[in-house]
Amino acid sequence: MTEQDLGVYATQRIQQALKVSAEAARLFNLVRHNYTLLILILNYHYRSLDTPSSTPRMLDTIYIVRHGFRSNWVVSNDGTYNATIKSPTGIPSDPPLTSYGVDQARQLGVHLASLDIKPQQIYSSPYYRCLQTSAPIATELGLGIEGVEGGIAEWFGTAPFDHPLPATAELLKTFFPNLNADYTPIIIPAVRGETMAQVHNRAAYALTRLVEYVDKTHPEVRAIVLVSHAATVIAAGRALVGDPDMDVGAGTCSCSVYKRNDPNSSPVWIDVDGKEVQGTGTVDLNKGPVPVLPWRGKGILGGWTRERNGDCSFLSGGEERNWWFGGDEAWDFPIAKGTGVEKTLGTETSGSRGPGGDEIAGKGESAKI
Repeated sequence: MTEQDLGVYATQRIQQALKVSAEAARLFNLVRHNYTLLILILNYHYRSLDTPSSTPRMLDTIYIVRHGFRSNWVVSNDGTYNATIKSPTGIPSDPPLTSYGVDQARQLGVHLASLDIKPQQIYSSPYYRCLQTSAPIATELGLGIEGVEGGIAEWFGTAPFDHPLPATAELLKTFFPNLNADYTPIIIPAVRGETMAQVHNRAAYALTRLVEYVDKTHPEVRAIVLVSHAATVIAAGRALVGDPDMDVGAGTCSCSVYKRNDPNSSPVWIDVDGKEVQGTGTVDLNKGPVPVLPWRGKGILGGWTRERNGDCSFLSGGEERNWWFGGDEAWDFPIAKGTGVEKTLGTETSGSRGPGGDEIAGKGESAKI
C-alpha cells in the first residue's frame, strides 16, 4: 500500500471514529504526527459539538395579503344573503373571485416567488375567494396550502341573526387538492359576529398562536404568507406592531410585510388583567371571545416592524378597492333587538356601505370585507 493510499485509509478511519466531515478528517490526518497541533484541533472539534454551529432559524417574516377582486353579494337586515354569482361552496356569503381577481392573484403569486425571502408556508382564511387567491401563490412557490385558519377569517359585525359559517376544510379540499385538510384551526368564527375591538383581539391571539405553532413544529420556516380579508389584514398588522390606530393598506391582492423584532421571543399566556389564559386547543368564538392579550403598545411576541404597507406596485392595475374601518364607533355598541346590522361596515375608496352591507354610493364592494 502506497503512502498516499495509507493517507486516504487513515482519513477514512478518522472520519468514521470521530464522525466529522471528510475535510476535517483530512486535516487531522495531515497533522497526526504533530501532537500539539492535533490536540488543538481536537479541542476545537469537541467544543463545536457542545455549541451548535448555527441555531435553528425561527419565523421572522410574515407577508399579509388580501384576496383578489371578488364578485358581489348583499345581505338584508333580516340576515338573508344573496350572491351575484353562485359560490362553488353553495354559501351565499362565500363568493368567488372575478376573472380579474384571478389575474390579480396570479400577479401576486409571481411577485412573492420573486422575493429573496420567499414564503415557505401558506395559511388561508377558510373563505373560497382566499383559497382562490392562495392557489396561484402556491403554484408559483411550489407549495401546498398549509391550512385554513379561522383566526384570519372574514370580519362580520355583530348582528341579531346568524352569519353563515365558511365551508369545512374537507369540502374546500375538493376544490383545492393541495390544501392540507388535517390542519387544526386555532379559531372557530362566531356566527353572531364581532365588535371592532374583538376582531383586533382575535387577530392578536390567533397570530400569537400561529407563530408559536410554526416555531415549534417547523423551526426551519423563516417566512409565511397569510391570505385574508381587508378588516383582518388591518387588524393583524396593528396587532403585530402594537398600534391600534395604524393605517394599513388593504387593496385587493395588496401585500404588507412584517419583520420580527426578536426572533427568540416566546408568548406569555397572561391577559391584560394579569390572568393566565388558554394557549392551546381550538377556541370557539361562539362560546366566548378570545383572551385579550396585552398587544396594544407593544405588539405580539416582542413586536414586529412593518417594512411594506399594502404594496400593490406589482399589480397591473395598481391599488384598487382599498378599505378601512369606518370609525371607532362602528361596531362597539350593543345591537338593539330588531334593528338589523348596526351602522356601517366600513369605508372604501370607491364608496361606503350602509346597514346590512348595502351600498350608500352604489360603487365599490357591496357587502363584506
